[in-house]
Amino acid sequence: MPEEPNPWRKRLGAEVRHRRVELKWNLDTAAKQLGYGSASTAHKIESGHQRITLQQLPHFLDVLKVTEPAAREFWRVLVVSAASDDFGERFPGAAGGPFGSYYTDIELARSAFLWSPTAPHGLLQCPLVERAIIEAGRGWSTPADIDRFVGMRAELRERVLSRQPPPTITSVLTEGQLRQEIGGRIGVRQQAEHLAGLARTVPEIKVLVLPFAAGAHPGIDGPFMLMEFPTGRGSVTIEGRRAALHIHEADVVAEYKSVSKQMMDGALSPEDSLTFLDRLAEEYDE
Repeated sequence: MPEEPNPWRKRLGAEVRHRRVELKWNLDTAAKQLGYGSASTAHKIESGHQRITLQQLPHFLDVLKVTEPAAREFWRVLVVSAASDDFGERFPGAAGGPFGSYYTDIELARSAFLWSPTAPHGLLQCPLVERAIIEAGRGWSTPADIDRFVGMRAELRERVLSRQPPPTITSVLTEGQLRQEIGGRIGVRQQAEHLAGLARTVPEIKVLVLPFAAGAHPGIDGPFMLMEFPTGRGSVTIEGRRAALHIHEADVVAEYKSVSKQMMDGALSPEDSLTFLDRLAEEYDE
């Protein structure tokens, strides 16, 4: 079986595809413009199964009319990372699933809006809550599998939150999910303290609380992640257990931007959200 491309190569292929669509080219036209003999080669590049080297990159950028300096640098980072990343060796079996795509996107994103109606996003979970969610949410074969996945997430969290410049992260959380006793009452307290600590010490992280009194809100239809990249392009990810939907169409991204703004407007202010988290931690302190 052919090797599963690492997430960086898949992300680079997606950039090629998006640019081809913007130029209104089909695969045959793209192959001809890039100097390939068949559309199948262009398809392999877009799926990440054929590499683009640093030597080839200037040709791709020129043919596909990628002119903005930030976008050209973004493509260069993808090519370099795709050539050097050992994701498949470190995390066997993860490259083809939702985690592989998410791993790459969140590392590259300039900003992210994180919304899930069930639990805090993985980047913001305290260790006790994270492990409780992982143990409950998947059919793990052994404790070692759980430890491996916890390690994967810890590495990603460190890489994202220590990146320079760091991404801007906004997360809206409901009172209901904050009171859900994941990890017991101590889990509620530790998670509230963890979120308040992040919001106070990391300027790029904003945590907003939707209290019960907010009632219905635009995010009630389901979870999504809204990310923006150095290219200026945005994407929406709707993730499930075994698959994820990645949406890049500008009109859809704009709709989700509107939803995220309405959710932020309906939540408590950053200051009042911190006060809420402090009081919640006190309430569950035993």
